[in-house]
Amino acid sequence: MSETGFSKCECRHCAGHIEFPKEAAGQTVPCPHCGRLTELGAKPGNRSFLPVIIAVVLFILISGLAAWFMILKKNEPRTGLQNNPSAMTNGPIAKNPPDDIITNQFSVSGVKLTKTTNSSLIYVTGKVRNLSDQKRYGVKVEFSLLTAKAAPAGNASDYASSLDPNADWNFKALVIDSKAATVRLSSIVETK
Repeated sequence: MSETGFSKCECRHCAGHIEFPKEAAGQTVPCPHCGRLTELGAKPGNRSFLPVIIAVVLFILISGLAAWFMILKKNEPRTGLQNNPSAMTNGPIAKNPPDDIITNQFSVSGVKLTKTTNSSLIYVTGKVRNLSDQKRYGVKVEFSLLTAKAAPAGNASDYASSLDPNADWNFKALVIDSKAATVRLSSIVETK
């Protein structure tokens, strides 16, 4: 004669308590609490934590991505146009190189992007001084232009047929790409 007894387990889905005959252990039956199929004999607390783990991992990933985008946005370079809407009408747009860059016996200073009044034209403006005691011929100044996100935005250049010793030349180089936000001196040469 077999001794019948009862055993207890929890539903793997809802953790509801189930009492069953020991001979039924291992069978899969509908849970009397939630109606989902569960295996009899599963130890209490042996629920599947996979959905919880997936939810936690997704939460961490999404939070990390959100923080990363916030840091990128915070560190995004800003220009005079973004911080000063009045700069859209006239005056300097951005000033990049430090004053008085000296190269090839020329001094370049006051370099900035300037938008003309009542126009959409933008120029690189500034001053070149001939530091030598000789007249210079065919003086060409060239600039590299960058967008607010430091992407290339073309070049600008201006030319003076001659420049007397210790004389100043106020250059005005036309900017073609309207997305230019910063300017860097590329070169200044005498072409003779």
